[in-house]
Amino acid sequence: MNNHALPTLAAEKLSYSFPGRRVLDGVDFSLHAGQITCLLGGNGAGKTTLFNLITGFLRPESGRLLLGASDLVGRPPYRISRDGVARTFQDLRLIGKLSVRENILLALPRHPGERLGRALLPSAFNRKRDAADLHKAETLLEEFFLAQVADNAPSEISYGQQKLLTLACCAAIDASLLLLDEPVVGISPEFRERIAERLASLKAAGKTILLIEHQPDFLERTGDAFLFLQAGKLHGFETLDELRVAPITHDALA
Repeated sequence: MNNHALPTLAAEKLSYSFPGRRVLDGVDFSLHAGQITCLLGGNGAGKTTLFNLITGFLRPESGRLLLGASDLVGRPPYRISRDGVARTFQDLRLIGKLSVRENILLALPRHPGERLGRALLPSAFNRKRDAADLHKAETLLEEFFLAQVADNAPSEISYGQQKLLTLACCAAIDASLLLLDEPVVGISPEFRERIAERLASLKAAGKTILLIEHQPDFLERTGDAFLFLQAGKLHGFETLDELRVAPITHDALA
């Protein structure tokens, strides 16, 4: 774990409550490039709430969320996405009327100046952009083991392949910070292995990854650091074994 490099994301005194319940109580944590941090906690502990705070779907009562030196608090989700934060959801949120390839193409970023380029040189610009997009999409289809089902609708592929597709769409955004909500829940060992391979590749490329997961073998293989959320407090551990034997987590992980 590299605690000396400037973190990709740092939370400072972050607090949030639902009526009658404190979900986050002044928590601090940091996430670093080239590191996979696993977020654990019991049902209802607030793990997805934390994701929603980072991505702008909820606003904290107090505290800061620094992406580099820039505070994300108060920014709308689309701005945070443009700033380099991507996430997956438990309900996958794939577009059923589009093919696997088209879902990836839709996720590719649109950079500043493209609207001007399309207005001034529409035909040449579109052909160049479309060719570059298609090349990127085909590369992602290969990397995420989806080339054989590229023309299928999401409803026509397996659940494991749908999970891979959500990761491919997340990778297509080319974000620096990836938030993954239960990436291997409910899928076969074969696709769990493939997702682990892709996460290792994203980590090697310098991405910062925060994931919610509960599968011990997957956590053991992928995790570089561990956060455990309970009763509004966030506890950090360097290994899964440390987390397992800690008094604060023993009952919840038993």
